[in-house]
Amino acid sequence: MKPFEEIKIEKLKYTATEIPKKIDIHLQFGHFFNSYAKAINKRYNRTGSLFEKNFERKEVPTIAYFKKLIHYIHFNPVKHGFSEYIWDYPWSSYQSIISHKPTKLNREFVTELFKNEDYFKLYHTEDKDYSDIDEFIIEF
Repeated sequence: MKPFEEIKIEKLKYTATEIPKKIDIHLQFGHFFNSYAKAINKRYNRTGSLFEKNFERKEVPTIAYFKKLIHYIHFNPVKHGFSEYIWDYPWSSYQSIISHKPTKLNREFVTELFKNEDYFKLYHTEDKDYSDIDEFIIEF
């Protein structure tokens, strides 16, 4: 198998079980945050939640809504002064999407939401009104 080649479930061979059990991503994040909270609480001799309120899953009802969320996430480091431009923030998925280096990110899916890479870049240069995604925004 080539490095970073997509894993095809139908090509896998199993020895112990017929099909591996399904892993729900929301449960995995829950386990991660619980473990993290326990470790921090143990280290600093404290108890209770680390986060102000619990995380929730929210349905993203439309593609337009989803595109605006992607823009918001990419624009956040600029808004909060961590970077001058979206493309300069090193921990953003923006660079992975426009790059041609191997990645586990499904960049084709993301760029197709915006038609193509050029429209993806153009969309990210325009100011956006986030009033319709207020329920997703957490500001301090």
